[in-house]
Amino acid sequence: MSKRLLSRLLGMFQSRTQVGVDKAGNRYFTRVEEVDGGMKERRWVEFKGADQDSTTVPVEWICWLNGQRKKAPTPEELAELEARRERVKQNIELLKKKEEEERKTGTRLVKKIGKAESPNLQSFVKQQFSGTPDQQKGLEEVSRPKDSTHTEDATTDNERTEVAGTASTGVTLMASPSASSRPLDPAWVHAKVDASSRNAIICLHCGKKIGGGGITRFKYHLAGVPGQVESCKKVPDDVKRLIIQQIDEKWRNEERRYETRDARRSRVKDSSDAIFSTEGGSESLFRPSRKRRTGYFPPQTTTGSEPSSGTFMTSEDMVQLQHGVDGTEAPNDLLHEAIIAMARWWYDADVPFSAANSPFYQPMLEAIISAGLGFKGPSYHDLRNPLLKQIAEDIRQYLDDLKKEWSLHGCSIIADRQKDYGEGSIINFLVYCPRGTMFLKSVDTSTEKSDLLEIFDQVIREVGSQNIVQFITDIDARYKVAVKVLEERYGTFVWSPCAARCIDLMLENFADPRYFPMINETLGKARKITKFVYNHAWVLSLMRKEFTNGRDLCRPGISRFATHFLSLQSIVKFEKELRQMVTSNKWVKSTYAKGGVGKDVTAIIMKDVDFWTKSKHVVKVTEPLLCVLRLVDSNEKTSMGYLYDAMEKAKESIRARMMHKACLYGPYVRVIDARMEKQLHSPLHAAGCFFNPCIYFSPSFKMQSYAFRGLIKTITSLVPDDDVQDKIFLQLEEYKKSTGDFGLPIAIRQREKLNPVAWWDNFGNGTIELQRLAIRVLSQCCSATGCERSWDTFKDLHSRKLSRLERSRLSDVVFVRYNLKLQERNLRKLKDSIDPISLDNIDVLDEWVSEEPSLLCRDDLNWESLDAPFAELTLDDDEEFVAVDDGEEAPMAALSWPAADDLYCPQPDQDPYLYVTQDCET
Repeated sequence: MSKRLLSRLLGMFQSRTQVGVDKAGNRYFTRVEEVDGGMKERRWVEFKGADQDSTTVPVEWICWLNGQRKKAPTPEELAELEARRERVKQNIELLKKKEEEERKTGTRLVKKIGKAESPNLQSFVKQQFSGTPDQQKGLEEVSRPKDSTHTEDATTDNERTEVAGTASTGVTLMASPSASSRPLDPAWVHAKVDASSRNAIICLHCGKKIGGGGITRFKYHLAGVPGQVESCKKVPDDVKRLIIQQIDEKWRNEERRYETRDARRSRVKDSSDAIFSTEGGSESLFRPSRKRRTGYFPPQTTTGSEPSSGTFMTSEDMVQLQHGVDGTEAPNDLLHEAIIAMARWWYDADVPFSAANSPFYQPMLEAIISAGLGFKGPSYHDLRNPLLKQIAEDIRQYLDDLKKEWSLHGCSIIADRQKDYGEGSIINFLVYCPRGTMFLKSVDTSTEKSDLLEIFDQVIREVGSQNIVQFITDIDARYKVAVKVLEERYGTFVWSPCAARCIDLMLENFADPRYFPMINETLGKARKITKFVYNHAWVLSLMRKEFTNGRDLCRPGISRFATHFLSLQSIVKFEKELRQMVTSNKWVKSTYAKGGVGKDVTAIIMKDVDFWTKSKHVVKVTEPLLCVLRLVDSNEKTSMGYLYDAMEKAKESIRARMMHKACLYGPYVRVIDARMEKQLHSPLHAAGCFFNPCIYFSPSFKMQSYAFRGLIKTITSLVPDDDVQDKIFLQLEEYKKSTGDFGLPIAIRQREKLNPVAWWDNFGNGTIELQRLAIRVLSQCCSATGCERSWDTFKDLHSRKLSRLERSRLSDVVFVRYNLKLQERNLRKLKDSIDPISLDNIDVLDEWVSEEPSLLCRDDLNWESLDAPFAELTLDDDEEFVAVDDGEEAPMAALSWPAADDLYCPQPDQDPYLYVTQDCET
């Protein structure tokens, strides 16, 4: 018998120790047992009775069970805590009673106090929050004027006061009439009112009696503000930190109330008059203020927001502009004037509306406000030269950090092609690594001298062939042949197709009327519904406000055909809401319900049962592929180790949804198999499946031999050294048989919990060569989709009308813009609210919302009455399957399945992959 088993058996029979019993009769025990090869303490509770009500366990015992307390609570400690809670309850009841009496009597307390000196709260709060960036946030934004003195509240209980006069003379503090209606200060839970003395508070932590000063002075006692009151020695650290944050927040709010409304309006008006009345140079646009300067500088958020040496801010300016940003106390007319001025510039400069969604938009406004009223925006020359150079240099420094990852985890070169933009094709080269994607450069291949082989070779030399794991291109045969030649020349990387493009081609075949006329007809009816809704403002507003809870029918995808099936999916999801809308009183009484087009749309929604049946059928078929498409286009994790298994599971899901009837699932599976065999297949995908322990060791995975064949091709392609290849093959047996570190119990348990790259990083140290290869393979992406692209910029870049100098400058603009977009894509997924009728989404939603004269029943172009969709897409929306439950309306056997003629069934003498091979060959 092993020592480990013996120690475990001894631990099971070891006597347990009862630690204590709570008021409810629950008993608490502890015992030392063997866990993962070591002796650890186990704690548990045995409930009194059979109900096992966990709410009867006190908080102190819960902390002991969770290990947050080292020692069990003693009866004396529990009694003291219970008494303290009871005193807090009584204190709160007393406060509420006194406030109720004062509300009824309407009494107002007046007290005279002498001159008081303000505590140095700024230095104190900075000292308390030093070393924690999150807590330091905002402390430098507002500073107290050196010539002003602040007097805090001095009333009893929780009454809030307003200061009248100045701190240099006697001050009259008067309770606010609305004090009784305000919520209690959170600090009162740590204090009680001394009934024997008026205006006195007793600390519940140390028992000190604080005579006068109200709750504010008591906060100074808890926070330890020097020079005001003796600090509490027994207050917990978390309570002290919370009180310090409350003091800091109140201090900054008081600063914002210094400026009156008239002073703010007068200062803004004077500055506006100076702008429009000046005819001199730009340096005389603003008159310098005569007020004492306090030296505020804007935060270094965006280049160009730094003021000149003469543009400082006064403290009053700071408070005024902070009001404008918050929008809480600034006058509505000033806010309206600011917004109108910004909108006027927006339309004049032809800035796209989507620019307001930029993550750099709000930081820019805050930096401008911090710079003050004398701030001058960057000039035309500044934007074209020094600022562009500085931003480009900042981005290059950021990209230098990404390049350091290339030698560790490898990288993927992505050739993102845009064809037929007028004169030819543009290829954007991007480099992917786990830390992020960077834009390398853009090349015009439309000229006759363009040599793909030379262009690709130049990119490989620039990145470094030893760092490249794969070269992803479009499925065009010319691109594949060029990369294959370079693959044999260097012997350090492999060619891979864009998985997202291949899956989109599968969806395109599903929507092709030549092969699946039923799906094409169903999509046509669905588009008729959406075009009618999105071309009539009253109908769209009715749907959004009263039936779909602000959500839209159209959902944009990463490609045209993904958008088709996502939008159909959304229509199926809102079937019930659409039926309710066309049967509502507002719809029936409207002119839309009486028009010819409105009647057709109503008939599709209410009477066309065949449409809904076929729509649900199409959703069932395409939903698995859309999930795989989301996987390969996701930035949340690398998809290399999951793609092959995901495609196999998608096919199996389609079979199961079609009840394993070959006549139903056969045509779809044949299309998927054809695309996978002729286009999507890559040995790197099979190697990623082999190196993913969650999939390879799964009992349901039956393709180990196929994955191993792909692994052999990957090893011979990525590892040029024969000695290293031999070491890898010897180490593979250890991985396949789960021996060594791979066979540890913790390694087996973590197969499905850890990311594959992290799993190899932790448990592959005994097989260094195999570990490095596995990490380099698993760290790659599968898709060539970049970010949203403004192809007009790229066309301008490659225009033959530009001089060499202008082309170089525009090249930097493209470099900066594309890499900023890629950074934004890494930080922010597509979770913002999407407006389908916005011009910024017209490319992917064109076929679903664009105008058709036959679908317009009247001139309803009142877009001013429309509100933007207020419901945002969330992760739950992306994960949600809208395919209807088989038993929701009728048994599966009772559904009218699509007829056999609606599906593509090739003749016996016809090549079932004919339409696929035509797309692949050149």
